[in-house]
Amino acid sequence: MRQPVKWRGALILACLIAPSPAYADKELIQLAYQPAKGCPDRKKFVELVQAITNKVEVANDGGASLRKFAIRVSHSGNLVNGELTIEDQAAQAVRRVSGASCDEVISALALATALAIDPDALGADPDATVSEAPPTAAPLAVPEPPKPPAPKPTISIDVSRRPPPRAEPRPPLFDLSVGARAGDNLAPFAKLDLFAELGSTYYAPLELHFGVAVGPAQHDGETRFSDLSTWAGLGYRLAELKRFSIWGETALELGRVSAQGRNISPAFNVDKAWAAVDVGLCGRLEGPGRLFLQVVGGGRAPLLLQRYVVLQNTGKLRELHQVGQLGYLVSLAVGVHFM
Repeated sequence: MRQPVKWRGALILACLIAPSPAYADKELIQLAYQPAKGCPDRKKFVELVQAITNKVEVANDGGASLRKFAIRVSHSGNLVNGELTIEDQAAQAVRRVSGASCDEVISALALATALAIDPDALGADPDATVSEAPPTAAPLAVPEPPKPPAPKPTISIDVSRRPPPRAEPRPPLFDLSVGARAGDNLAPFAKLDLFAELGSTYYAPLELHFGVAVGPAQHDGETRFSDLSTWAGLGYRLAELKRFSIWGETALELGRVSAQGRNISPAFNVDKAWAAVDVGLCGRLEGPGRLFLQVVGGGRAPLLLQRYVVLQNTGKLRELHQVGQLGYLVSLAVGVHFM
């Protein structure tokens, strides 16, 4: 007749535990018992162990030289999980049992505890007990606990202490980029700016960014424009691959624009405030180390639809430029992640 799986698993546990020095006499142990709600108490557990072997005594006070047995039982859904930890000076062994009821798990843990102290508690060699028993073999003296409903109890053996998982490296919180951008509604021609931008991914997938741009004087046949602007914006990560990511961005831009007529005598200057809302898509390609390449394309909607008008020496007004309602804005930059 083959022994039930749950008792055979407990017997295998005994083969993995070295016999205690108190092999013939009673062994005095320390016991830490933490049952789950509705499970048998410490007194009941000690009675179950002593019903299997009379070679164990539980100490009331701890001792440095005593082996320490720690029992912990918890609920996980419909299962009851039990854990037996045995500490013997520098060595430590952990045994785990799962079952459908507290009584079943506590009984299995009591058997494992008894066999760890007294390998002959069942009155036979553990190796012989695990193997096939002859039909005339006498039944075990230990009462078998009630049969649990499905799922069937399982016993997992952890013979080594697992190292703690490695923490994932934290991505850099800031990035700094420099580059050039061009837009068409600030001036009557495509105006080129040089810019620098600081971004932060502290609130990822959101990204905060702050920038400043300087537009050197540029001209066509009739007008000359220069500008200085700054902006603050917010981006959202839409997609991220291994080395490429796509962001949606929006920003509020403020600045100052200076316009001058070239064929007007005298050449009057007009300085006006500048405000616009920039919206676009950003593609970022990660390079070697912490470097990256960034391309942005989108639109710019001015909030101040002003005219640049000057008075000629003839006494007539002349319009240099009228700001359009919507224009394009594109940029190319290289940057570096840090911190």
